[in-house]
Amino acid sequence: MRLLQDPRESFEVLISEASGPGLRLITARPIPVGSAIEIEEGELTLLGEVCHCCAVADSYTADVRVEHRLTLTEDLLRLARQLRLEQGAPAEAQTD
Repeated sequence: MRLLQDPRESFEVLISEASGPGLRLITARPIPVGSAIEIEEGELTLLGEVCHCCAVADSYTADVRVEHRLTLTEDLLRLARQLRLEQGAPAEAQTD
C-alpha cells in the first residue's frame, strides 16, 4: 500500500474484508483518516480514502472507501486511445 501524499512511503497491509466499495485493512501502523491510498496487487490497482482507523491488539484496522479500480488492461487501452488521438486517428479505432 502507498500513501498518495508521499508516494515514496509504502508498507504492507492485509485485506481482511472486502464488501462493495469498501475494504478493511490490517496494518502494523496507523493510517491517518482522510488519507488517499493506492493498493497494487498484480494487474489490479485500487485507489481509495481511509475513512476509519483504530488500534486492535498489536495492529491497526483501517476502513477504506474504494473510489477507483484499475486494471493493467484498462490503463493500456486508455493510453492507446490517447496516443491515437494525439496522432489524429479516431479514438475508437481498433488495434491488432
